[in-house]
Amino acid sequence: MPQLIPFNNEGDRTITVTLGENQYILETYYLPNIRRWLMDIYDIDENPILVGICLNTGVGNLVKGKTQLFDGQAIRCVSPTGEENNTPTSLGTTCFVYYFGVGETPPQLFEDKMLD
Repeated sequence: MPQLIPFNNEGDRTITVTLGENQYILETYYLPNIRRWLMDIYDIDENPILVGICLNTGVGNLVKGKTQLFDGQAIRCVSPTGEENNTPTSLGTTCFVYYFGVGETPPQLFEDKMLD
């Protein structure tokens, strides 16, 4: 079952979560000059794994092909209302981030049909 990552839009935010069988530190931050929310992923010892992941809606898997640690897993930013995640208040309000573990198939997006 997909896991909702408990992000909100309270400025810079760092949380520790278990994704799959591992714990990670996730940090989100909003960059007003590009109007985007970004996410960094660190291991539990604060070593960077992935930095600067743009939390765009409509992307099937934000971590696909970026590191072997997330092979077979997916992280997706979704908006039930179809809005983009491009305002300081959108993350956790109109846009949400979900984790899909190994063996969980995220729903197919229209944009993904020709990419995989």
